[in-house]
Amino acid sequence: MSRLLLPLILLFSGTLRAAEPFALNRLDLGAFAALQLPSAPAVSVPLKADPQPEKQYFNAYILKAIDYLYKNYGLKGYDISSILTHDIPYNVTGVIKARRAPLTMCVAAQMEIILTAYQIYLDETGDVAPYYYLPKSSFEGLSVTDLKGHIWVNPEFNANGTADALINFGMGERRPFENLTPGDFVNINRTNRTGHAVTFLGYINKTGKVLPKYDASVVGFKYFSSQGRLAAGEGGLDYRYAVFSKFGCPEMPYKRDCEVIYSADQRMLNTGTMLAPAFWTGVKPSAASAVPGAVTVLNRNFFNGITTDD
Repeated sequence: MSRLLLPLILLFSGTLRAAEPFALNRLDLGAFAALQLPSAPAVSVPLKADPQPEKQYFNAYILKAIDYLYKNYGLKGYDISSILTHDIPYNVTGVIKARRAPLTMCVAAQMEIILTAYQIYLDETGDVAPYYYLPKSSFEGLSVTDLKGHIWVNPEFNANGTADALINFGMGERRPFENLTPGDFVNINRTNRTGHAVTFLGYINKTGKVLPKYDASVVGFKYFSSQGRLAAGEGGLDYRYAVFSKFGCPEMPYKRDCEVIYSADQRMLNTGTMLAPAFWTGVKPSAASAVPGAVTVLNRNFFNGITTDD
């Protein structure tokens, strides 16, 4: 027994009381039990890996939708009373009808981008889940339980832009302006008390160069939406360079949208991203969350479609 215990005693002898010199012939089981073993080293348990960003978010499909829409329906004309450049099937449940196609306006452009991204996602993955998350009527009505009623902007619904709309329906998450990535959504306010609903495509510096990420040289951002004039070629789905008011209105390689207000207040600069369908939470507004019968009325003066170089 003593021979078996000796190596352990030698290993941990430093933990015996200094007042009691070590003597093998005095060792008994009680003394052995009193030995203080060193603390076990902390073990770092690996956390579950986050999903790859491109899998968690819908940005890739939003960007594909923009490319498709600009190629096929770009610059067909802007009109505040028009919705969608063309009829859009909602899988097998029907068609979301355009109004006065191919004209469209800004908040409708954001809804059209989302619906087109749905189609591209379905074609590539075969996943019909987006079409069963919300009914077709949610893209047609303007109540608190309709996504369209939030995209159209209604502070009473806590919806100050497309980002808020997606968050309110469990389909998006907040991103501050400095953390945006191409394919995110932004609603702007200008110093002249007008505004716009757009899709973010990249930060720009004072020459209009698109930057890979936010830095101190950023003066604004490139976006896609519907704006401009009624005539084809002079308005409709197109690109712009938004410039924050404190930087003036420098020359850019494309049409500008100056006097945009920078703010950390989401009521003034509403920013966020759309999640991939697998990450939608199921959270949705209830009819009880608004005044009974409340519907969104589009602010036609606010969304007038005019940018600096129109």
